[in-house]
Amino acid sequence: MDAIDKVIFCLPEKGRRLLAAFFAGAVNRKKVSEIRLRANMPSSVTYEERNISVFGGQEIIFTENDMRSILARLCEESVHTYGSAMNEGYITLSGGLRVGVCGKAVSDGARILNVREVSSLAVRIPQALAGASAEILPLIVKGQRLYSALFYALPGVGKTTLIRDIAAKIGAKRRVAVVDSRGEIYMREMFGHTLCDFLDGYPKGVGIEIATRTLSPELIVCDEIGEGDAEKIISSQNTGVPLIATVHGATLGSLMMRPGVKKLYEAGVFRYYIGVSRPAGSQKYSFEVKDTAGVNV
Repeated sequence: MDAIDKVIFCLPEKGRRLLAAFFAGAVNRKKVSEIRLRANMPSSVTYEERNISVFGGQEIIFTENDMRSILARLCEESVHTYGSAMNEGYITLSGGLRVGVCGKAVSDGARILNVREVSSLAVRIPQALAGASAEILPLIVKGQRLYSALFYALPGVGKTTLIRDIAAKIGAKRRVAVVDSRGEIYMREMFGHTLCDFLDGYPKGVGIEIATRTLSPELIVCDEIGEGDAEKIISSQNTGVPLIATVHGATLGSLMMRPGVKKLYEAGVFRYYIGVSRPAGSQKYSFEVKDTAGVNV
């Protein structure tokens, strides 16, 4: 059962029937990036960067009770197990299936204590796109030497898909530590025969620090670094282990306005800063490369 079938299986009868019929048609599942389920509003599928909300001439609208039932089924009837993650806006299920959770929050003014009355579930569909990194990999791998790179793009472009392929390709022969904080990078079909070690659920900065200290990696890979990760990354990078990471951002200039990223730049952590884009509906990436050694590629 793939990620899409798992979502369909968790739906009430009408939604299950309409979505199953949609995906049984001429739909390339590799071009599906998200299934968005909503209470009292139309649900949708993001396919080839288009949001489709009418299926067989009908909208799929769930009730609040439906949403509670769907969430429970996705969590295999153990919603409480995911409580702390849900308070941060998402849960990650087996197979790298990440679900954004939107609803009515209970907070103490600073922290979210609980999320109830779930109104939307945004299910991001992980893609095993082998060969996604083929064009950019020669910059990172040069003979026996590996170089650090920070990939940046707006959400939804496919940064995770890209670094998943990089980790799998390099991990075929080299020791790669993957700090998979949200459980989104690992996919059995891509990593089953690699030399990758996964630190699942570790905070990024802590995971990078532990990987450097205990796993003797030849490369570290992590997704979506944040402002609070900079100091631990800089400390770990003093050992010389190259790092592949991603960050949300539209331009290199906008990234340099963030104190954490600027610290990483000034510390020389990354050799390459690589902007990523992808035309709607395409599986081919385009790259804008800044080489901090002084060569723009």
